[in-house]
Amino acid sequence: MSKQPGLLPKVEILVIGIFFIGFLMWAVSKCNNTQRSYRQKEAFDVAEQARADSMERFTTDIAPLDTSIQPINPEPNVEKVRVPVLYIIVDGVNMRTGPGLNNRIVDRLKLYDEVEFLGEVSDSTQEIKLGENLVANERWVKVKTLKGRQGWVYGACVDYYKHQLEGVETE
Repeated sequence: MSKQPGLLPKVEILVIGIFFIGFLMWAVSKCNNTQRSYRQKEAFDVAEQARADSMERFTTDIAPLDTSIQPINPEPNVEKVRVPVLYIIVDGVNMRTGPGLNNRIVDRLKLYDEVEFLGEVSDSTQEIKLGENLVANERWVKVKTLKGRQGWVYGACVDYYKHQLEGVETE
């Protein structure tokens, strides 16, 4: 007499299959979240490196101050020194009396305001959390507004190109 398989092995296979499918769905969602976070970090790192490279290139391109005596009536074909222009890329940036968050606020700058780079950067970098997933470690930059006010702004908040820094939380 042959023994017929009962219902129990079929139920076991069905339960194991459901657990396996659930595990696969969980694993895929975890991998997607991890991959997304790596992509965001990679994009931020690439943008930061490009900005750091441009700031380094900018600071090395500055010529030393010419202290030689100039004629009172210069030649008409003498070129004017071109002052580098930076754009504010974060709305509501505080311009301060010195590099660092402890210095007094001189002015509050708007998105896309033009400022002149005065050729000075802070000796060290400062890490500041600009948003939930955005932390920058930059130097402070000395600038002058079009109204003539001078002060220091955080390096991550200025760039040579007009664009808005994404991921920044504003007050």
